Amino acid sequence: MQTQIPPRFFQMLQEVWGFSNLRESQVQAITAALDGNDALVVVPTGGGKSLCYQAPAVFRGGVTIVISPLIALMKDQVDSLKQLGIPAARWDSSLTPSEKRSIISGLNEQKIRLLFASPERALQKDFLDLFRGNNVHSIAIDEAHCVSQWGHDFRPEYRNLLNLRNAFPNASMMALTATATEQVQQDIVNQLQLRNPSISVHSFDRPNLTYRILPKENVVEQCCRIIDRHKFNSTPNQDHSASNDTRIGGIIYCLRRTDVDQLTTALKQVGYSAIAYHAGLSNEERQRAQEAFMNEQVDVVVATIAFGMGIDRSNVRFVIHTSIPKSMESYQQETGRAGRDGLNSECILLFSMRDANSITKLIEKSAEENQSSPEWIQTQLKNLQDFVAFCKTPCCRHRSITEYFGQNYSLENCNACDYCLGELDVVKNSKVIAQKILSCVHRMGERFGMNAITDVLIGSNALEIQKRGHQSLSTFGILKEFTRKEIRNWIEQLVGLNALCVDGQQYPVLKLGPKAKAILFGSDTPVLTQLSGPISDEGGKSLARFFYDQTLFFRLREWRHETASQVGVAPSILFPDYVLAELSAKRPSTIEAMRSITGIGEQQLQAHGLHILEVIQSYCELKLVSMDQPLTFPSSALRSSYDELFRTAKPIAEIATLLRVTEETVTKYLVDAILAGEVSNIDPWVPPDTTRQICSIADKLGGDRLKPIFEELQGQTTYSAIRLAMAIRKTGALQKVT
Repeated sequence: MQTQIPPRFFQMLQEVWGFSNLRESQVQAITAALDGNDALVVVPTGGGKSLCYQAPAVFRGGVTIVISPLIALMKDQVDSLKQLGIPAARWDSSLTPSEKRSIISGLNEQKIRLLFASPERALQKDFLDLFRGNNVHSIAIDEAHCVSQWGHDFRPEYRNLLNLRNAFPNASMMALTATATEQVQQDIVNQLQLRNPSISVHSFDRPNLTYRILPKENVVEQCCRIIDRHKFNSTPNQDHSASNDTRIGGIIYCLRRTDVDQLTTALKQVGYSAIAYHAGLSNEERQRAQEAFMNEQVDVVVATIAFGMGIDRSNVRFVIHTSIPKSMESYQQETGRAGRDGLNSECILLFSMRDANSITKLIEKSAEENQSSPEWIQTQLKNLQDFVAFCKTPCCRHRSITEYFGQNYSLENCNACDYCLGELDVVKNSKVIAQKILSCVHRMGERFGMNAITDVLIGSNALEIQKRGHQSLSTFGILKEFTRKEIRNWIEQLVGLNALCVDGQQYPVLKLGPKAKAILFGSDTPVLTQLSGPISDEGGKSLARFFYDQTLFFRLREWRHETASQVGVAPSILFPDYVLAELSAKRPSTIEAMRSITGIGEQQLQAHGLHILEVIQSYCELKLVSMDQPLTFPSSALRSSYDELFRTAKPIAEIATLLRVTEETVTKYLVDAILAGEVSNIDPWVPPDTTRQICSIADKLGGDRLKPIFEELQGQTTYSAIRLAMAIRKTGALQKVT
């Protein structure tokens, strides 16, 4: 029988992590963990996946073994936990004998709550011997998609993790991943032999990410434009190096090592702070690159897809793909490195069919080297074909991604992709243009590639045209009023629409696809698009959905950078950007006021609270601005959306879904609306009797602290309800509670 999460758990959650609520998927996973049951957790990057095993480990006691794929990732996670006052450690080859002895002592004294190890290390005898006489409550397997050969990043050693179940038969097992189709989910359950697992799948949508797909042209120039969009107060032709308070963070993925080296060199030559990362570098060089990026000593990492899984930097503001990924799963995983802190970030893909052909060759080469099954090859090629279709089909990107993973998408307009932002124009006479292109492919015998077909369509006088006699074709020059770039883009879109297909690897040729006949005979009308104009340079400026003081934000980032260097951790591990954004918006004047900031726990308040207050107070005195401010909205449109939803008394969970924010954010906005006198009745969200009870306890205890009220109520209500009731009490509108 499934139990409820006890009230004491939420008290611990507030004190340690600074969170008062959990997402539904987290509740399901944590409940399973507390009940000692197995679980499969599919939560997108930035969705609080790690909390699902960390919080139960802290609350319950004993030790949890955490399997993580890379040493660098384990180090970041351990550093982050220690900042919260949680005893955690990692067991890997980099440890000194003294460090190993300290961990063994901590385990024997039942002090360590989480011990991280790689899958290879976890199955060695010396690791298993660490737990003799220790109470192993659970095993958490992070990046669990590595178990499945039908997903991406398949690692055979992950399949051996079933041996941990045999070593610790009484421990529950939790498998966690950010990306998994239903097929991969089932494969994870089967391969790890999870016992009647609770399966919690969060929405695959990442509403804070803006997706754009652009034709691949001049990669260096395109990357420079994107980087500049994310530099605050940047101007053209200035030195592109950034001071610590304006550091940005971005990842640029390339297909080949040579591409990485060339692009890195080009970016550095024009003044950008960039560093390369790929498997051709030594271990020391890769480690230096990763640490420089994590510690915000460089702005941009240019890398092959070998880089990313080990990255725990939360404030990556953009991810650029200079070549297409091999599947939607890979794309979701790699773009998921952006905006892990929940703030607005951008994901741009530079598309070329030539790159798609190169990926096809790599898949077939890998299959031959590894003697993969025909079924595996077919699956990989189908995944690539589906992703090409995603790139070239004009529709909402958020909808396409969400529906690919088998979920519904409720918004008509995501307002966060090139299609929904109106950056793509539907081409007039799309049907006629498509028919002309398909007719040309047919009349050329389906024996030529994109360049030759484009030459015929524009009426080129190239020597090869004359030799083949293609100037006599009826389709010669039939699209001469358009540019070569436009025609190539439309050909690629027709491939994505299955009206054309690419055949052959060494010499790829275009052939008519399954949808060609319907288009040629007029029963199907394709929609072709083209860019409507330049993308706004304001794309990277506004990080949060509420207004915050950017100058104060930068000062707090500067303080964070200095403090993190002293403490010896990465800046974003000390405090993520969303915490600094909310601090710079509310400008709290006391430690107690800081407790309302999401993501600040008691350990962090004790260690850094006074220093943060000094920075805020000094700034406010200098700028003559007031402290203790409510959140305000950056746009009238968003404000109107909240006002309407509050006016119609929509449930908080429903508002969060509609506006693509967390329930915590909705609660904050509702509190601000109450304090501003715009909402005077909270009955739709908090029962009147509960409101009266909360206010009565507050009157008895005195002060405005939430924790004593929560404890007095013995956890019978949520922190959100207490916040709303305290807000209505503060306005003097309590008599309106019916």
